Amino acid sequence: MATQTHYRMELNNVLQQRDGSTSALTWEAFSTGPLHDPTWTYIAYIKGVEYGRGQGRGKDIAKELAAQRALIALRG
Repeated sequence: MATQTHYRMELNNVLQQRDGSTSALTWEAFSTGPLHDPTWTYIAYIKGVEYGRGQGRGKDIAKELAAQRALIALRG
């Protein structure tokens, strides 16, 4: 069984500690491909600036990848 990661929670925690709020974080989501087998893309924005983008077969996978990439960008 794969190890489950929680990048969204970690991203929220980092923003909470840094800014005292997570209100600066917004998400954009869209899908491409056939309705029966879409590929999802999520984009994480912090104060309107793109910090991470993820793609996957499911919404959760794409959002976790975007959060992971946002964390990497925040940590420089």
